[in-house]
Amino acid sequence: MSEVQRMLSTLGFSVGRIDGIWGPLTASALADFQLNMGLGGDSVCGRQTLQTLQRLVRPLGDASVVAHITERRRLETAGDQLAGHRIAIGEAGGLEPVTASVRRAIGRNGAEVLTVHHPDWSAQATQVNRFGAAVYIGFEVKPAAPSISYFEGRHFVSRAGQRLAADIARRLKPMFGEIPTHGMGLPMLRESAMPAVLCRFEELGILLERNRKVANAVAQSTRDLLATQSSA
Repeated sequence: MSEVQRMLSTLGFSVGRIDGIWGPLTASALADFQLNMGLGGDSVCGRQTLQTLQRLVRPLGDASVVAHITERRRLETAGDQLAGHRIAIGEAGGLEPVTASVRRAIGRNGAEVLTVHHPDWSAQATQVNRFGAAVYIGFEVKPAAPSISYFEGRHFVSRAGQRLAADIARRLKPMFGEIPTHGMGLPMLRESAMPAVLCRFEELGILLERNRKVANAVAQSTRDLLATQSSA
């Protein structure tokens, strides 16, 4: 058990004292790790969880190389175009025209695009993880102020997701005004094993009216994110 604690600590998760005791801090750290890696979050260190820990820790060898492990692994070979990359787009119902426009805009840049239509965001995350996407972008309409969210948990902030959210918000500002970005632990964000953002809009009619411009903004932001990661 101390070895599991050591690996979690190396990856930046707080386990308290490395003493081989399965306490609440260790259980919480393991659950956070599993959620970040798309492995559920039951705090049980089964075979798949252990293999994932070992695979990630082995090449690091240094506790200072901590943040964004999954993101770096998926994005480190990205080029300045989307060709050869897999991008996933999701919506929970009623936004097929929007996701179709985004799909076309991203596809024009050469990416392989998966579009997921499902009311359960956890089910979407499962499909997207199996697809092996480099980036996952979700859309929904709710009677609240527009926002763009990225994953933030107790021990992890998706910096790539944060950058993508901020860049999309910047590009959409001329159309929708200031759109706040938030770090959240929504299932769509925490269960996906890649940078993910959820774009929420207030009015369906306005979104449909501007969906082509929205699609172009999202495609450009996605391409810029991959280019930035490849040159980092």
